[in-house]
Amino acid sequence: MSHSDAILDSLPYIDKEYDDPIAREQVLGLIQEEMERMPPPIIPKGTSMFKNNEILRKEYERVRAGNALPPFDVERYKLEAPSDSDIVKDVDAWKRAADNAASQLEHQGMRMENLELLQNFGANAWKLSNYQKESLLASIENATRRYEEEGTHLNKERKYEQTEAGIKLRDLEERWNEGVRQCIEIQVANSQLKYEIEALEKQLEKTSQVSEK
Repeated sequence: MSHSDAILDSLPYIDKEYDDPIAREQVLGLIQEEMERMPPPIIPKGTSMFKNNEILRKEYERVRAGNALPPFDVERYKLEAPSDSDIVKDVDAWKRAADNAASQLEHQGMRMENLELLQNFGANAWKLSNYQKESLLASIENATRRYEEEGTHLNKERKYEQTEAGIKLRDLEERWNEGVRQCIEIQVANSQLKYEIEALEKQLEKTSQVSEK
């Protein structure tokens, strides 16, 4: 059903029956009764998070269990020579120390390059990023303001339409009440006339019987 085909019978601006505690209790009772007839929700079966990624799965389990992060391992960043026992005869120890030194040197070189790039281009990149974020913020604020204005205008129109409809509804309600009152008066009058007619008929019957005698 499209929005144009929907029939809305809710008139919150003029309907005041819900303010009555008795009416409110009846409404809540009907809602509760309807909810009890609703089918229970279908709860999906438990799924395994990150079953195809062991690293993410272990991290998820750690966070779920409330365990703290393990301390940061800084051993591999230390530049140490082989121990005294391996200083002469262990060639592999020297090779590992040399590889570690080369890795540390490369890492420091990359840090220097990043610092130079940051010094040369960081300020402009930061300003550009701030400008883009400010533009995005201004766009969101304008959209929010526009939606708020549209909502306010829509609520004003709805209130005006319901107020006008409320005047007509109250007039129709008064006319309906007046019609019901007149019908009741007519029924009472008919009952009274019927009673009087029956009384007259009985009196006429008695009179006829007396005349015949």
